[in-house]
Amino acid sequence: MQQRGQRVDSAWRKSRLAARLLMKKVRRPLKGRELAAARQLSADPEVTNRLIEQGLYYLGIGERKEAFDRKLVERTN
Repeated sequence: MQQRGQRVDSAWRKSRLAARLLMKKVRRPLKGRELAAARQLSADPEVTNRLIEQGLYYLGIGERKEAFDRKLVERTN
């Protein structure tokens, strides 16, 4: 648990935001503002797949990760 005054690493914060956007993308199409943020995050070298995956687990995907991945791929096609 974080203590008061302790700052979260910027790469970790951006990756959690990217994870939230992925979760929204599975539920519905992204709106313009969200899409722009997703594009900006995807171009950021600090935001790695590994950190996004950790962000997904942090947000509670856990055991549902495989089903989440399938929905994400289906949504893309």
